[in-house]
Amino acid sequence: MKTCPNCHQQVAPDSIFCEHCGFDLRTAAATTPTKAHRSRRRNKASKPGKKKSKWLSRGVWAVLAVAVIVVIVLAGSFYNKQAGKEKQIATITDYITDNQSDDFAKKLVSDNPNLKIDGDTVQPLFTYARKHPNYVANMKADLQKNGETRDHTFTLETTGHSFLVFPIYKLRVTTMHPVLTTNVANATLMANNQALVTSKNNHYTYKAGPLFPGRYTFKLSGSQSKASVTADLVASNAVSKHVDLIAQAAKKGHDVTNNNEDETTVSDATGGKVEDDTTSDDNDDTDDTDSNDSYDDLSTEATTAVDELYAADYIDDEDDYTYTESKPQPHVTEVKLYDADSGDHDSTYRYDDIHDILAEYNSSTGKFETVDTDDD
Repeated sequence: MKTCPNCHQQVAPDSIFCEHCGFDLRTAAATTPTKAHRSRRRNKASKPGKKKSKWLSRGVWAVLAVAVIVVIVLAGSFYNKQAGKEKQIATITDYITDNQSDDFAKKLVSDNPNLKIDGDTVQPLFTYARKHPNYVANMKADLQKNGETRDHTFTLETTGHSFLVFPIYKLRVTTMHPVLTTNVANATLMANNQALVTSKNNHYTYKAGPLFPGRYTFKLSGSQSKASVTADLVASNAVSKHVDLIAQAAKKGHDVTNNNEDETTVSDATGGKVEDDTTSDDNDDTDDTDSNDSYDDLSTEATTAVDELYAADYIDDEDDYTYTESKPQPHVTEVKLYDADSGDHDSTYRYDDIHDILAEYNSSTGKFETVDTDDD
């Protein structure tokens, strides 16, 4: 039995028309299967489409994610090469070599807010760097390796971020506060031709600063008595260096000039006397050997030799040794290294400051052999 779709009465299975309402059963038989068939086709067609769309969406997002990662990696690599830590350090130190004092000053912060840093303030360091050509190279290497110079004068510091991600670096400088002493009253104490203070009596002591690290000539002005001292204030142990501006009295009773720009004696922070290592007499061809000194007590030429040994990894730390130096011939400085703990002799070097050549003594051949100091 089957049911009429029009009146819902039961009719015979072979009936063409409904016995109750006369509905054409052939029409119902032809229509109903077609609709069901179409519905099934739509369902079957729609399901694979959804799966395909879903996988397509995931693929697009995956490609975008990979693209973003690649862009970030490339951007980071480009930044590091063009403006990263090493590049910023190189740029800052190059300002010294290229004598760009104003640009260099913009890359500095001070440990003392009372020091105004500008192109004029940093000139003493530029003067020192010209006298010590290897200082800038060592400064660059130390900052890249340790973030601080070996003399503890400059420290790398993050002062901000570019694009909220990449650090911006500057150098924090340790300021100098030398202690000046004079025996002349009412004299103006000068530092690189800048007046500091006027002495009030003939046993006057004045703590200067803050001064930017570098090479200074301190002298008396405004008095018949004269005294002058040239000193390098570049290391942490020179922050409170004592400088004596003492005018010597002549036999006739008049004060005479104690012009010690070529040979000076200054006091260190402990009050003991040490030979100042800031000046040297190029005409001195004596072969006298100084007593054992620390790195900070060496002459300019000897310091240069030790700096080159450090830069070339011949020595690990300057403070591991004590030194004696002598001048076997004009413009040649001989430096002997001794183990700081045992006192045993370690090695002997000679530095030719005219040709900038460093040589090591070979005991087996009895000759000095050139040291390879090429950092590249």
